Amino acid sequence: MLVYAENGLRVCQHEPEKYAYRLELTELILERTAERYGPRKIIPADGPDPAQERCLALLSSGLVDLAYVPPTEERQRDFLILPFDLHNGMLGYRVLLIHRADAERFAQVDSLDDLRQLRGGFGSQWGDFALFARNRLPVVGVANPENLLPMLNKHRFDYYHRGLHEAWKELAAYAQEYPQLMVEPHLALVYDLPVFFTFNRADQALKQRFADGLAQIRADGSFRALFLSHFGQLAQQAQLEKRTLIYLEHPSFSGLTTPDTSLWLRPAGAPEPPE
Repeated sequence: MLVYAENGLRVCQHEPEKYAYRLELTELILERTAERYGPRKIIPADGPDPAQERCLALLSSGLVDLAYVPPTEERQRDFLILPFDLHNGMLGYRVLLIHRADAERFAQVDSLDDLRQLRGGFGSQWGDFALFARNRLPVVGVANPENLLPMLNKHRFDYYHRGLHEAWKELAAYAQEYPQLMVEPHLALVYDLPVFFTFNRADQALKQRFADGLAQIRADGSFRALFLSHFGQLAQQAQLEKRTLIYLEHPSFSGLTTPDTSLWLRPAGAPEPPE
């Protein structure tokens, strides 16, 4: 049985420094659907975000209303999802954070087999952690992601891959603490990593509200404007067209839409889209 917060929406991942785009997108959908469905606002929450599996346990129990998570077969079975990738495929392009002392070693990496000679570090509770084993990549799993940068700085592993919207931002935030860390300049990993709005299985009305709102903001251009305001310069900064792309094998799921990368990923030499 769902327990509703009157006029409020309880979001599991609520830290604004990490999830500003997702939270703004949620608020935009709520605003655009208020006339039809009634006013509703995100309820501020205190404390750090729970791990993904804890978020899903709270969602299943009706203690939160919304989570932003990648799909798995189990999640498709146990929850309602809106199969639209909030990041337009961008999260599936990953650059490597490394120690500057290892730059020459990584300059020699050109294939998945080469990468298997190095050891990654990653959050053991993240949905894409299983891709290391699936692709036979050595990895150090870390329960608390806050430990990953200090462990990389101490050479506990060789690289830590991050999304384009995360890598430079995180290094800038810790530039004084870890000045020897850098974004490796010539490699990128590629795999499917969509993130969907995910709802309690009994909350079909909320899913429908988000489906209606998402269709509206895509049609009127406000989704595109919001996305580009957060991520418009990242592909240019990453220079993906100049990187060696290493494609990882990943699971496929039935019934999911193909991410539309055209909003941000353009072939080399293609003109910039109008703002």
